[in-house]
Amino acid sequence: MRAFYIPLGLLAVILGFSLWTGRYVELRTEHWIALLEETEESARQENWEAAAVQLDRAYEDWDSSQTFFHTIMEHDELDKAEDLFAGAFAVCREEDGADFHTLLAQLVNQLRLLAETQNGGIKNVL
Repeated sequence: MRAFYIPLGLLAVILGFSLWTGRYVELRTEHWIALLEETEESARQENWEAAAVQLDRAYEDWDSSQTFFHTIMEHDELDKAEDLFAGAFAVCREEDGADFHTLLAQLVNQLRLLAETQNGGIKNVL
């Protein structure tokens, strides 16, 4: 019977870590989405300087989590978000409202996809 304690303990630790990482990713992406929504509001008001500052703040916060995220997620999905951030910076510098809103919407969608891939839902388990 004692032979089962170690494997069961390891499985419990793995399950706990998986659930924690899913929740952590969800919280981080919600935070970034909120920052991007503030950025979009500034762009709607044609306040491009504030939009650039807010986008930079969102990216710096995003970038601070990348070491951990690269250990738990597929790099392709993270690279897509990185590309969208780069595109948003370029369009923000050009002050092109239509393209900026489109890129931010795509970025928000990509961040939601990242959170969805890490949650403990049945479609991710199977």
